Parts: sequence; C-alpha cells; structure tokens
Amino acid sequence: MKILVVIDSLSFGGAENVLVTLAAEAPRLGLALDVLSLAPPTDGRDAWLPRLHGAGLKPEFLGVERLVQRDAVPTLARAITRSGCDVVHAHLETASTLAPIAARLARRPALCTLHHVPVPLTGREAWRERLAVMIGSRSAGLIMVSHASYDGFAARYPRSYDPSRWKVVRNGVDLERFRPLAANERRTLPAELGVPPDVPVVAVVGHMRIGKGQDIAVRAWPHVLSVEPEARLLLVGDGPLEQGLRRLARDLGVDSHVVFAGARDDVHEILPRTTLVLLPTRMEALPTALLEAAACGVPAVATRVGGVPEVVIDGKTGWLVDHLVPEDFADALCSALQGPTERERRGLAARGLAEQSFSSRDWARQLSASYAAVAAGRRVGRA
Repeated sequence: MKILVVIDSLSFGGAENVLVTLAAEAPRLGLALDVLSLAPPTDGRDAWLPRLHGAGLKPEFLGVERLVQRDAVPTLARAITRSGCDVVHAHLETASTLAPIAARLARRPALCTLHHVPVPLTGREAWRERLAVMIGSRSAGLIMVSHASYDGFAARYPRSYDPSRWKVVRNGVDLERFRPLAANERRTLPAELGVPPDVPVVAVVGHMRIGKGQDIAVRAWPHVLSVEPEARLLLVGDGPLEQGLRRLARDLGVDSHVVFAGARDDVHEILPRTTLVLLPTRMEALPTALLEAAACGVPAVATRVGGVPEVVIDGKTGWLVDHLVPEDFADALCSALQGPTERERRGLAARGLAEQSFSSRDWARQLSASYAAVAAGRRVGRA
C-alpha cells in the first residue's frame, strides 16, 4: 500500500521525527511512503531533510507559503494524483486543513494527525486550529497522539467531535535503537562533550525555542550545584534561543557546568549514559524526548502538563513538577540525584512502560490498520 504523507514543513519537531520512525517500520508492513512538505525548503524548514534522506525518503516541497494561498488546494490535489498513492496522511494543522479537501478532488481517501494539545488561543491562531479540527474531522479519521490531546480537543470542539472518526494512536520509539546499556558497554559520554566520567549528568533534549523550557533548566542549575557541585546540565539541540541560553548560563555563573551539545544524530547513544532527563516544558502532547528516555531506562523530571503524565508517571517512572518554577525543578532534581536506588527503580519501570505502550513496531501496526480501514472506505474509529 502506498501512503503519501503531507506535512506542514520539515522543521525540527516531533511530528517530523515520526516520519523517520515510520520509514523504518514501513517495509515490515508492506507500506511504501512518499513525503510532501507544503512549505518550501527555506528559513530552516528543511532541517529534517538529512534525517529523511538517511531513512531512504526523498521528500518533495510544494511551495505553499500560506493556508489561504489561492492555488494551494489544486496544486496539492495534482501532487496527490501524481503520487499514485492509496491513502493520504496529513500531519499538523495546515496539512490537516488542505489535504482532506485536495484528496477529495484527487479521489483519494485521507486521514489526519494533530500533534499538539489545545491551549488558549486568540485571533488567527485560534481560527487555524478550529479549521484544522473541523476539516480533519470530516476526513476518514482524525488521529491524536495522546489521550490528553483527544480529551482536550473533544472538550474544546464538541461539534466536531466524532468517535467514529477520532482515535488515539500514541507515537512509539524504536526499542532496539533506544535501549539501556548492557553491563559491558562503556558508560562515558563522547569525549568532545568534555563531561568528566562519573559525574551526574542531566540531559535536556529538544529544539531551543520558546516553550521547551531550557531556560527553566539553566535557572535551576545554581541550586542543583549547591547540592551536587560536579553535576552537568547537558543541553542537546540548537535553535533560536541558544545564544540567549549561553548568556544566561554565564550571567548565573554556571556556564562551566552547562554543556551545549548542539543538534546530534547520536541521541540514542547519549541518553543511556546520562543520569536523568529533564523536560520543563510549558505544554506537550506526547514528548518524543521522554519516550526515548523511557526506552533507554532513564527516569525523567518533567512538568505535569498535557500528555507528559502518560509517559512520566510520578513516583513510578519519574518525577512530575506542577509549576514552571526553577526552584521546584531544582528540588525535584536534587531529590532524584541523591537517590540512586530510587532512580534505578524508576528507570526500570520507565523501560517497562516503553515496552508495554510505546513500541514503534506496535505504533506502526496501528497506523497500518488505520490505513487499511481508510483504503477500504471505513473510518479509523471503527478500524
């Protein structure tokens, strides 16, 4: 079965990462993937391209700059027809608005996935979300990546809610690639990071943009160092806030204990060699970084928002913090760093949860079943 994935852009993000995971699982399920980015490859909107090329995908860029662009729907409809696909799968808001209409013109079935949790919005942003949910709900299926997302959208848009079309399919992670270290594996981090052996390492993995919370992590670090003087904060990723975060670390006098690792392709090697993963996020539907940490058997400290509690179960697989206050995160980190037995227990439980609920293989099977249902003229809620 041939699937055309239509996505807003190929910037850094969880939705884009899903395409790489699906590409790895597709051959086992008899799926062939084509990827179409609505946005052109400018202004960083092709950042994920090398990863997709590495997965064997050769995305096409349609050049749609705006949702209301006059030729957007007919241009997309022609691309869908050219692809010869059996099913169109739209990801994110713009694609979930345009693709179902274009797919109908091209006489192809479509389903959509939204990767966020609804938050208070006004103006144009509120209009964009409402339109995506309304049109996505009229496709063969609207998939949410967490129960928090499903419940949030159902409460906000009761007129669009349709249990025969709506479905939760939680993203998964490759449990063979992301795994705990074996007893005989070297436990030191890559030498270029400059992290001494045998010191506590807390990792924050994510694009450095507003909302991810790296600033909260840096502000919490002076207090952490007062309890664990050798601890390192490892920031993996890059983005528009990086220089500001570097200045903040210098201003707080912790820059010698904050490591900026940049964007890396060896996160699966880094995570199992860390002590904890930290995510002081302001809102997430289902954070990929936490799924990967759980798969590596590394417990996490994270904010109790959105779909985070579906991965980080307080007292079982990690520690949840209720407020975006640096001191609260520092207290949770210090408690976790000073309890090695408890960390080990929660890390083992995190890996168990990943095996039970977040396997990329199981996730891909669920998607494949949804594709088969849609291709057969059924809705995903009844797949």
